Amino acid sequence: MFKIKLSPFLYPLFFLAGLTGQIATLLMAFFSVLLHETAHLVTAFGFGYRTFWIELFPFGGIARMEASLFNDPVAETVTALAGPVQSILLAFFLRTFAGFLHLPVLTGDLARINLGLGLFNLLPLFPLDGGRILRSLLVRKLGCKKATAYLRNWTRAVVFLTGPLLVWLGLKKMVPLQLPFLFFFLLLAEGESNHFYSYLAQQTKKAALLHTKGFASTKVWVVDAGCNVGTVLPFLTGKDYHLFFLVDKHGKILGEVTEEELMHMINEENMFNLKIGAIKGQNRSQL
Repeated sequence: MFKIKLSPFLYPLFFLAGLTGQIATLLMAFFSVLLHETAHLVTAFGFGYRTFWIELFPFGGIARMEASLFNDPVAETVTALAGPVQSILLAFFLRTFAGFLHLPVLTGDLARINLGLGLFNLLPLFPLDGGRILRSLLVRKLGCKKATAYLRNWTRAVVFLTGPLLVWLGLKKMVPLQLPFLFFFLLLAEGESNHFYSYLAQQTKKAALLHTKGFASTKVWVVDAGCNVGTVLPFLTGKDYHLFFLVDKHGKILGEVTEEELMHMINEENMFNLKIGAIKGQNRSQL
């Protein structure tokens, strides 16, 4: 169903772990990360989205899946929550049945790793699972673009403010030394998400599927012709085809705008502030 990719930076890490006698702990950590990311992919697959691969890095992993999932707030919330829930439940299971398994060192270390993994990922920082859950809750109110920007700025502020303190605490051995590196990894990872443009990439595939099958599940929206395109965009989801009926202030239907027309205008001219009613007018002038 999916592939596993290893970052080239992992190989020297495994070499150092072998030299320091920490190879068993490192293997347990990456086994836990693999299970955590698998929970994300299996949940996304259950919502009908394609899953691609899991990529493991020195300080965690990323589940690569169909980008249009991130335009479906309910699916994104449940998928993001699946990873921490899996990790915390596994830690609870290991602690509960440690006596029956007769492997106290293995079960104890695995339980601590998975509990830490689950709780850390619930932090409301982007792109951790907690940040994705918070972003999906903000999307309906702020829109995808503003919600993502808000979480990214919030994450940067937290990392820059707490980073020096965590480094000092790590050197004093008051917190794990890898914790500051995890926060630094967040700065590298949070910049890669731009879900609106991911949606544009998926839209081409949907149009081809509609042409092949001749039908598609559809959402119909009734919108004020004076609304900005940027106001409408957050309501787009990856799996459905969208049709917009334009109405005036009296509720009279003025026409319709298809998903292709909406995406074409934005893709060509990046007109986020364009009135949605103007799309129909511009398309008619081109005929």
